[in-house]
Amino acid sequence: MEDWRLRDQEEYLKNVTLYKVSFPTFWQKAYSEQNVFYQKISSHAHRFVEQMQRGREYLDGEKIQHFFHEHCEFCMEEAAADKECEFYCTKDMKYWICPECFIDFKDPFCWTEKDPSELSDR
Repeated sequence: MEDWRLRDQEEYLKNVTLYKVSFPTFWQKAYSEQNVFYQKISSHAHRFVEQMQRGREYLDGEKIQHFFHEHCEFCMEEAAADKECEFYCTKDMKYWICPECFIDFKDPFCWTEKDPSELSDR
């Protein structure tokens, strides 16, 4: 049976380790620790503000969280730091997968799951 969500993701998501992330808790921890996830979002926010010639008020405090949103690599459901949701991501935080797609593709893709605290330890 074919699945409309499959578009050659096996090439880059087969046999990877995924980390279950819960928002907004994951963002709040990142913000308080100024960890790798925070740095990634902050860097993106600063580039956007500079390129779009926006005011620095967009970078005040936790407003930076609004610059983060990704989509499930399979169904395109949105992950956002400013809404309650759970997603799985790769260690480099490049690929994001919603819980439903995680369940559906965990076995065929041979994924392993690790504690998300390792994401902020880098």
